Amino acid sequence: MILVKDTYKIKDLAQVRLLADPLKLQLLQAFAESPKTAKQVAAELGEGVTKLYRHVDALRDSGLLVVVEEKQKRGTVERTFRAVAHRFEADHSLFSDEAGEAGADAAREMLRVSEAEILSVLANAPDDDGEQAIVMRFRGRAGPEKIAELRATLKEWLDSVPNSDQSIADDAKDIGGLIAFYRID
Repeated sequence: MILVKDTYKIKDLAQVRLLADPLKLQLLQAFAESPKTAKQVAAELGEGVTKLYRHVDALRDSGLLVVVEEKQKRGTVERTFRAVAHRFEADHSLFSDEAGEAGADAAREMLRVSEAEILSVLANAPDDDGEQAIVMRFRGRAGPEKIAELRATLKEWLDSVPNSDQSIADDAKDIGGLIAFYRID
């Protein structure tokens, strides 16, 4: 049995680049919900299965997906995959000065993809306040104790987001977010 972690810390820029691709991120989310075949995920996403194979292979080759079952089916092997975790976080050191331009480029790509998604959501925002996106940027000032409290509260909030393997209601909707909490020097 494959043990699925709650959080997987990404320590490889190649993995960050993979997850900057919206389709690969959707695939990883689908496989984090439960073990599935590429064919099952293709049906969920409304994509052709042949289009997904190279993306699934890239996620598997990078260590973000694992094969949990293989079955012989009509002269071929059907593989069932599972994500190695429910949530993925990039190690901050990947984007440090020591990481150089490669780290900065990976961060820029991640931010560009997020920007496109956010702009699309804002352009198509419903009139209902309960469904509108919350977009804000702020700067504040706080002492070390308050900063530690805010960081802990943010982590607690993130941990409260249901894991994908919990039962999902029929009216559940996908949500997204981009969170950056940092000290300004």
